Amino acid sequence: MTPPSSTANTSLNAPLLDRATSTVARHSVAGRYQVARRAAEVVGAATPLLLGYWRDEQRFFFFGGSREVTEAMHAQRARRIRSEIERLGVGFIKVGQVVSTRGDLLPEPYLNELRALQDNLTPLTFQAVRAALEAAYGCPLEDVFEAFEPAPIATASIGQVHRATYDGQPVVVKLIRPGIEHQLATDFRIVTTLLRFLDEQLVRFRRENSDVHVLTRLFSQIVTEVNAGLREEMDFVFERANAERLGALLADNPLVVVPKVIGELCRPNVLVLEYRPGIKISDGDALRAAGFRPLEIVERLVEVYLEMILVHGVYHADPHPGNVAVDERGRIILYDFGIVRTLSARIRESLLKMTLDGLRGDVSAIVDELYRMGVVDPAADRATALRVGEKFRELYLRDMPTAERIEGVGRYMRDAFGYVPLRMPKEMVYVFRVVSMLEGLGTCFKPGWNIMADASPAVQRGIRKMMMANETIRWPELVAQWVGRWVRSLFTRPA
Repeated sequence: MTPPSSTANTSLNAPLLDRATSTVARHSVAGRYQVARRAAEVVGAATPLLLGYWRDEQRFFFFGGSREVTEAMHAQRARRIRSEIERLGVGFIKVGQVVSTRGDLLPEPYLNELRALQDNLTPLTFQAVRAALEAAYGCPLEDVFEAFEPAPIATASIGQVHRATYDGQPVVVKLIRPGIEHQLATDFRIVTTLLRFLDEQLVRFRRENSDVHVLTRLFSQIVTEVNAGLREEMDFVFERANAERLGALLADNPLVVVPKVIGELCRPNVLVLEYRPGIKISDGDALRAAGFRPLEIVERLVEVYLEMILVHGVYHADPHPGNVAVDERGRIILYDFGIVRTLSARIRESLLKMTLDGLRGDVSAIVDELYRMGVVDPAADRATALRVGEKFRELYLRDMPTAERIEGVGRYMRDAFGYVPLRMPKEMVYVFRVVSMLEGLGTCFKPGWNIMADASPAVQRGIRKMMMANETIRWPELVAQWVGRWVRSLFTRPA
């Protein structure tokens, strides 16, 4: 079929959230009313929780000592927070999901509830889907696709996916939910304003060094990062470029498949790719029925990610089970390219050093590298940092679920440093998120599975690929440093 012509659009590459908050929408009476109503809803949900935490420090708000908060009270609050987040919608759910991966921020009851957050949104009706697509293409749906399935095959927080047939080829059509851009822009503007207000009030009352103030700053950083990520997820021009770039980089890798983009059908709010069905990577029963060993499949995924991260410096940064499948030949299929990140050669070199040091258990060298990267504050006590590193290594080698390990390390960090935030380089934020997600997949099939211990062959293959492919890293110097540390360790007496 002949694809509909794309009309000129000077704002094609503008972020969708920016376009959603146009001057007309912001300054119209109806727009101001909607923002005010949403702000009242958010403030109404947050105020009882904030007052409760205030009373924890001063029982009668302005005087009186702190009050004891029992585990039962924490559990009740955690359930309420989760309920309010789910009620408030997509933007808040995304923030909660990111916070749930940060074991250093909140106690266990809160992390457990936040990990259970799901994007439970009702699918768009077929009438709404038809209207959105016909508006995008400027013609009836039947003039574009030979067949189009009304029921979606996937529903996400910002859009949904349908199967269709184009020019005799099965394809998938992904579209953004109408109105979601404006809703998210409004929510993030409200949350940013509230966090700024809290920050100003804490400084005003000279509590700028309190745990609450540090957490407020950290939540502000997380909100900013999630906002940027959602902007990218809703910019299908950006996602199309990501899919094409990763497809080209991984074209010669026999372990992975990246669906091809059907470029002539893509629009700013519509993305069309070839249909690549597969078994969900977390479905162990289906994998075994197809003749695969689930843990071997996870190792293949680790190897693919090491190539993306260490060799190419470009990687798919959202490998949750819904975005990864396995085809009939055992190849990894990647879906959803809204979150793709890049790494500089300097960061990749540091990651390789830490991987090599991790394989031989040299915690001291890893801590040194974290200081050099700026992850650990230069003012932080090195002996304390080493104790945290040793504790992390101890927990890492235990046969325990990844979530428990992260919580254990986070709890130990809070005890050791207090709420002193790690200065995580922006490039590294999603690397740690990816590692956590990959380990979460492994633990679906083996409790306590971790990359360094259980996927060591895949890690070593990834390192060899990097050493052969990357010309920007100073290999002789790097190998000399690593061998030198190993030789020195042979002649160093234990303390």
